[in-house]
Amino acid sequence: MARATMTQERMGLAEYFEQTWKAREKLLDAAEKLTPEEWVREFEFSWKSMQLLFAHIIEVERSWMLEDIRGKKYEPESQAAIRNRYATPALTRTQGREVADITRSVLEEYAPAARMQETREAGGAEPGTRVQLTVEQILTHVFTHELRHQGQVQVILRLLSKKAPNADWF
Repeated sequence: MARATMTQERMGLAEYFEQTWKAREKLLDAAEKLTPEEWVREFEFSWKSMQLLFAHIIEVERSWMLEDIRGKKYEPESQAAIRNRYATPALTRTQGREVADITRSVLEEYAPAARMQETREAGGAEPGTRVQLTVEQILTHVFTHELRHQGQVQVILRLLSKKAPNADWF
């Protein structure tokens, strides 16, 4: 019985990501209606602009999958390169889908319960600190990280006097 429950939990984790990405798509649909100036308009909170906030969400997911789970070196890009790669909502959507595919492959690779419990050293909450986390803890952190920032995306849309979509999962 416990084993079936663990398998259901793992399947739930993949579904959590799928629902989070569906919400991302809804938010990007709303972002497609912004002018280029609104896309890059900076505010005094979070990652400043809609553009940089989406870039942060997607690049953090990429780095956790590649570096923290798979152990491959992830080289962050300059702000200029990020602004170029995330220049429009359409380009951002392409980046998001590419990273979602990486995450799906990680989920498949680590789906066996034993693999989810493998530990990795990752950056801690405080600069310069390191912590030991399971793959499952990292994956859970990644989708909850995006959920928090999706709320900020909705705030930016409202500050731009745009209708924020319902990004709830149901």
